[in-house]
Amino acid sequence: MEIADKKILIVDDNPKNVQLLAKLLSDNNYIVETAMSGEEALYWIGESDFDLVLLDIMMPEMDGFEVCDKIKANEKYCDLPVIFLTAKTDVESLTIAFSKGGYDYLTKPFNTEELLARVRTHIDLKRAKEQLKEVNQWLEAKVAERTKELQESNKELARAKAELEVLDNAKNEFLKILSHEIRTPLNGIMGGLELLKLVELPKETEDFIYILDESICRLEAFSLKALDISQIRVKGAEAIYPEKIVGLSIINECVKSYTEKISEKKLIIETGGINDKLYFTGDEVFARKCFDNILSNAINYSPISGKIAITAKEENGKVNFFIKDNGPGIPDAVQKTIFNPFVLGNDHTDHFTGLGLNLAKLIMEVHSGEISIANGAEGGAIVSLTFNKEH
Repeated sequence: MEIADKKILIVDDNPKNVQLLAKLLSDNNYIVETAMSGEEALYWIGESDFDLVLLDIMMPEMDGFEVCDKIKANEKYCDLPVIFLTAKTDVESLTIAFSKGGYDYLTKPFNTEELLARVRTHIDLKRAKEQLKEVNQWLEAKVAERTKELQESNKELARAKAELEVLDNAKNEFLKILSHEIRTPLNGIMGGLELLKLVELPKETEDFIYILDESICRLEAFSLKALDISQIRVKGAEAIYPEKIVGLSIINECVKSYTEKISEKKLIIETGGINDKLYFTGDEVFARKCFDNILSNAINYSPISGKIAITAKEENGKVNFFIKDNGPGIPDAVQKTIFNPFVLGNDHTDHFTGLGLNLAKLIMEVHSGEISIANGAEGGAIVSLTFNKEH
């Protein structure tokens, strides 16, 4: 804003002083208005916007202190700079001047350069404060706008979250119902198959029965895993009952359950270095299912006469188990999605159900543990399971 836009009110009952100040300020491109009394000064302040007031202290009827009081009492003008004009230089008068809200004072007779410098300084400060106020108002408006947008976004997120929870619960309930409904007729079919195995049948029929039996077993495995996934996703940590588990014991049980498959493929299972004193905390049923799924994968994709090494290490309150096979390893294309359900094209995904590794991951998460899979330096895959030593 140019200096000519800056408006000053001169208040003094002495016409010579008013004339002198008005000419000085006008010559320096200020817009000037004058008042010869306190009443007239208050009238002009109510009628026009001023950038500064030069106010004489010693005036009849209403002195400069009273005029300043009335100016500052109005919230609209409380930031209007007032420079007192006085012939007094005593400390008491100056103290009163500042206590009334005066910004500065000038003693008569005036030093022209000093007067202009102080006028310029206080007007610049006033304009700077106004600009700062405008910026603050703009910022407050922007904050209010962004707050409103965030509130709306949070409402949308809350609605979306609620919808997802409904869908997730519906999905889990569907899995639960589906698993139960599958298992009911499965029990009848499996029972019938067991009876057929006792009857002497032609070789071709026996082959068909074997294929049917294998398919039924896969369907049962899917049903059981779907039930477990549904239970964990619905109940979370409440689905498990932590207790002290001996690592070697649970590994031996899993290995024993696959004795036939291990024998058929002539696999070597090594558990060296794991003793019966190594334990961790977890739900025994779910922990075994986790190990079972990992070991099943290792057996399925190990070559004939291959080796599976199971080792363990305890450190920093954690127990780490490593299951390493010498199978074909994990293709790079599926490493990032390997724990997703029904991932295809991966030699270390359970092709029978598509849920094995997904269930293992959920089991580890609900135990506040970790699971990871990587390719070994010499081939094959290494699965790492990390359990907490104590609950």
